[in-house]
Amino acid sequence: MEHRWGERFGVDLLVRLGTRPYAVRTGRLTDLSMSGGYITTAMDLRVLSRVQVAIVLPGRFSQATPVISAYVTRRHRDGVGIEWCDFAPEAVVELLRSPAILRRNPRHRSPPPDPALMHGT
Repeated sequence: MEHRWGERFGVDLLVRLGTRPYAVRTGRLTDLSMSGGYITTAMDLRVLSRVQVAIVLPGRFSQATPVISAYVTRRHRDGVGIEWCDFAPEAVVELLRSPAILRRNPRHRSPPPDPALMHGT
């Protein structure tokens, strides 16, 4: 079952994940949407853990490293699915507006809504 809101885009950005003071590890943000993303990491995180995601932007961006609060929503062998604490954080909106960052991938498109579910039939 899909829980995201909006279209998912493929990206490849270095991130730093912080869970508590001095517990910081690196990972790769590989999927990004207005509601969350997917991070490949070896860090062992529990579902519903709160994390701070610092997105390390490529050198061509002049902004400071954005830090976004999120919750772990699912775990996989190679990483975690996260949901932003606030829908569409400013840093995410800016990234999604940057075509240089995005790698459009057809398999990441949101499925069309089921008409039966929309009309309650």
